[in-house]
Amino acid sequence: MSGKSLDKRPFLWAIAIVIFFILAWQGLEYVGDQRLHNGPLWQRWHPLVLHSGLQTATPVKVEEKPRIAQTVVQTELGVYFLVGASHVPQAGTPVVIVANDNWDLYLCAADGQNCMTIYSFCSGAVWPKLERDGDGRIEGCHAPRLAEGTLPVVAAITNPPPDRSGSPGGRTPRVAVAQGVSHPREWAHLMGLPISPMPKPETAKP
Repeated sequence: MSGKSLDKRPFLWAIAIVIFFILAWQGLEYVGDQRLHNGPLWQRWHPLVLHSGLQTATPVKVEEKPRIAQTVVQTELGVYFLVGASHVPQAGTPVVIVANDNWDLYLCAADGQNCMTIYSFCSGAVWPKLERDGDGRIEGCHAPRLAEGTLPVVAAITNPPPDRSGSPGGRTPRVAVAQGVSHPREWAHLMGLPISPMPKPETAKP
């Protein structure tokens, strides 16, 4: 019995496309992890520009659930809310705060390694004595990235609906932790970073 052999090209193309998407997904995860923990690759793109003195870390809350993880660390300067539950410092260990040229803020080990992203900071606060106002905000707290969004986005984060505990679907809790929506350069000294001068306005060219 004679006949044409089955064309394998569509099958090979399908395998190639699947492999491409798997590699692309892994690449995005790697870059995201580098940004989250201030890895060497991310530092090549965004070098560190500010570095605080040593602080003593005391983890007061570590929450790790599917799709969400957060760590709360107390130091003598205040309370840090961190993204994720990796690289949690042991109680009594020294830590430093660093900022890169993109104003990403990190709490790191004393040697600058094992960093965790800071998503808000409460200056002078002592855990768990954090009192929220009627809108769910905490006095004296600052969130680095809130000022970058549009006003509706900022309002949604700082003033969550009282009858909803999370985002649409209820899977990811939305926590109002900050009042400060100014640029971190205006308050980063509260976490021990050197005062960074405001950038000079560009003069108009004739």
